Amino acid sequence: MSPTAEPWGIYRGTGLPGSGAAAGPWPQPPPWRRFDGGPDLPPPPDDPYASAVLGDGAKPLPAAPDEVERVNAALALRRPLLVTGGPGTGKSTLAYRIARELDLGRVLRWRLTSVSTLQEGLYDGAGRLGPLGTAFLPYRRPRVVLLDRLDRAELALPEDLCTVLDAGGFTVPGAPAHVATDDAAEAAIPLRGGTVRCHAFPLVVITTGGDRDLSPALADQCVPLTLPPPTRETLQAIASARFPQDLAQDIVTAFLDRAETAQGPAVRRLLDALHLATGGALASLAEGRSWQEALDTVWSWTETEQP
Repeated sequence: MSPTAEPWGIYRGTGLPGSGAAAGPWPQPPPWRRFDGGPDLPPPPDDPYASAVLGDGAKPLPAAPDEVERVNAALALRRPLLVTGGPGTGKSTLAYRIARELDLGRVLRWRLTSVSTLQEGLYDGAGRLGPLGTAFLPYRRPRVVLLDRLDRAELALPEDLCTVLDAGGFTVPGAPAHVATDDAAEAAIPLRGGTVRCHAFPLVVITTGGDRDLSPALADQCVPLTLPPPTRETLQAIASARFPQDLAQDIVTAFLDRAETAQGPAVRRLLDALHLATGGALASLAEGRSWQEALDTVWSWTETEQP
């Protein structure tokens, strides 16, 4: 896209609340990706965790290459977004950026393990829908559901997931007339005929760190996006979104210089180090030494965690 071209789609990639074009009409789904679930439920609650992940939302966060185009493609095609990249590239953070910018409410997060099964994500025996199951309820606009590190789940899960993604819903055997959702245990919604079926297909954000390849059947259903390591511009924007502007520039520069060359979760290291610096926790370390030496000490703590 040329610098003067109009952005395509409703997602702009700023991460700012309400900065997308979601107030206008959403793109119509392809005929083969239209679903008839209903009646529509009220909008979901806001996400109290978004500010912890993204900052206060006062300034834009730079989008990664291809991010805006691929996210809009997933939204237009009603397809999952398959996000790959190394540690610290913002794979899971992307789900929160999309949800906050497009005002899609709380992100539903399924933290996958080596023993996770499809049923665990959909529902349990106590009459409660899991994060994936809640995402397929009939909302007027799509819910954002994060399937974090699918490559760590059991081998059968990606194949099992294809069935639900194709159908836009699922059936709960022996379901009660009302079920609780992942949004709130105390609230119950009616479940017609024991079937959950979406109206707006959810934006399913699937992340993988590359521990193993996912099944071709699942990969074929997804819009792929690979996130590169964060740039200096991105790291500076993340720091500015959470910490005072008057933070000494030489300290910020030292953090960024080390973060650019460090292996592993650079963003986490940056935020941890900035928190210690702004909170005065480094004062004793810095006594009689330069700030650079103190910062080197902090980075050495995190480096010892790497395998």
